Amino acid sequence: MAMPGTVVRPSALCLPSLSEPRWSLGFLGLLLYLFVEYTSLPDMYPVLSPLHTGKIVVGIALLGYLLAPRSRAALAKDAGFIDTAMLLLVFSVSVSTLFNAGRQGIWSGLSDVLKWIVIYFLVSRILASRWRLRGFLFLLFLLNLKLAQFAVRSYISGREAGFSGMEIIKLGGASGGSTAFFGNAADFGLAMCVVWGLAWALFFRKGNRLFWQLFLAVCFFGFLLAILVSGSRGAVVGAAAIVLAAIIRTPKKTGAILLLMLFVASLLFVLPGANKTRFQHALHWRQDKDAYSRIMLWKAGLHMWADHPMFGVGPYEFGHVFVASPLYVSWSPYGTAAHAAHSLYIEAIAELGSAGTLLLLTSVLIFFRLNAKTRAWALAHDRDGRRSWDYCLAAGLDLAMVGYLVSGAFLAVLYYPHLWILLGLGVASHRVCCVAQPSEQPVLPRRGLQAKRPVTAAL
Repeated sequence: MAMPGTVVRPSALCLPSLSEPRWSLGFLGLLLYLFVEYTSLPDMYPVLSPLHTGKIVVGIALLGYLLAPRSRAALAKDAGFIDTAMLLLVFSVSVSTLFNAGRQGIWSGLSDVLKWIVIYFLVSRILASRWRLRGFLFLLFLLNLKLAQFAVRSYISGREAGFSGMEIIKLGGASGGSTAFFGNAADFGLAMCVVWGLAWALFFRKGNRLFWQLFLAVCFFGFLLAILVSGSRGAVVGAAAIVLAAIIRTPKKTGAILLLMLFVASLLFVLPGANKTRFQHALHWRQDKDAYSRIMLWKAGLHMWADHPMFGVGPYEFGHVFVASPLYVSWSPYGTAAHAAHSLYIEAIAELGSAGTLLLLTSVLIFFRLNAKTRAWALAHDRDGRRSWDYCLAAGLDLAMVGYLVSGAFLAVLYYPHLWILLGLGVASHRVCCVAQPSEQPVLPRRGLQAKRPVTAAL
């Protein structure tokens, strides 16, 4: 029990994190998964496609986790709620698959959902120390920075070659040179939003070494430039939502106001004119082909939900059901091609139904609650307070999720890695910093930071 006036540092309390070795087979497998997923190795080297590289590295991570000794850190109640929601989601998707078993490829959709839930589980369990969290985030930033610089260079090269901004957008925009879940500019822009919010929050962490500070600064500006030149309207809206969330959630507004000024200046002086024109076209969506098709597809998704309200039409089945429906003939402006829902929320409610969508929304709400508890713990126990690692990471995860949720309103990104990795990071960071702590709350020698309120109170 801590005596009044005792300085208690987080590292002295996080015994389960300190007992974890830095490297393990599970951690290595998780890093390999991140590398394979964000570099799209099977797409770059088709000879690897038959090997199912992604499944192999996920299997390595899972095997490493099963062979490793269990951590002594207990699981927080809220984190357990996310686990329960994931298990119920497996049940819900399984029922949906059985109801729609006659469709071709329905079982591969169930397999893919199981894969994403396994990814969530491995991230939340294997990243059991601050060192592992930093290593995972460093690789995540590095891989996205590689894609961001490629996108920016591609845009500059296109302009130098004489292409207009609109021509570059019509040719696919700046999508980072990837062919998997970064296969188009909109998907790429959303991915940049996710890591942009994280980089901004971690930049303000007290005690960053010079290398980390410079690296995070390069990431922040690189991701911002990639968002602006990607040609994605949804990505710009997502970035604006991140700025707004930072202003609302930051007690000291100086940094958030600087972020706002930088973002506004970027929109005025850096955002390509073609992107501004596309925003103007969106106001008249009936004359904008992309906007019109999205509205029609959203209506089709709502019709699917009305026909299958509880469990949906099954994962990955939106396009197949839409093409086979009478609505396709009258609504589709693209001939006979299959379609995606072009909205995270329409995709969820059409394919997973009310049951699956409610479980996903519950997981996201618990995620925000966990991050609030992590920040409250950092304020009560860490003398660096709002500039501590735990606080900045929790704030950055909130911003990343906001960017994902807002940009995802215009994209079908439910089965992309962002959501599942963010959920796993939220649980992992909470377990590392405060799960195994005693209920006593010491008084820290920082003026205005007396731990008189429960550390679990939301900020």
